[in-house]
Amino acid sequence: MNPVSILAGLLAALLASLASAELRPLPEDELQHVSGQAGISLSANLNFARRPSDSRCPGGCGARLAIQPAQGAGFLVLDNISGAFVFDGASLDIVGIDAAAGFAAEGAASGSQAVRLGLANGTFNDFQWTLAGSNQAVAGGAGFKQTDLLTYQTNGQTRLQGNLYLFATP
Repeated sequence: MNPVSILAGLLAALLASLASAELRPLPEDELQHVSGQAGISLSANLNFARRPSDSRCPGGCGARLAIQPAQGAGFLVLDNISGAFVFDGASLDIVGIDAAAGFAAEGAASGSQAVRLGLANGTFNDFQWTLAGSNQAVAGGAGFKQTDLLTYQTNGQTRLQGNLYLFATP
């Protein structure tokens, strides 16, 4: 080992020993005075690529999500999902419901709380999906039947922005 590496290692160890931080629990009254610390913020880039080997769709099929509601005989399917979904700054927070927060019309829910899911910059790029009903969770195979109900396709960008509020029901 050369002397410069040894000196750099000793210097790093010395600086690390001088650094300190205080971690202590905060009582509830102190937490009430902290602002800007609520919720979480997420960013992601989800890319759903087509699989050319799946010849059921022209050009190959995208991802498939099958849901069997209440153990019924059929499946509700989001099929042929392809493209990219990018979001930057999604947030999850709990907010109070009152007129001051802009909920004047929701008088029945006043004084309660709601979960707010915010999406600051969401974009679908060349996105496609098909809503369908199917008799099997996995596409193909013997006896496979699927009825396509709705197909959404965009060539380019679709921007999403806004908040989704989830209210508790009695």
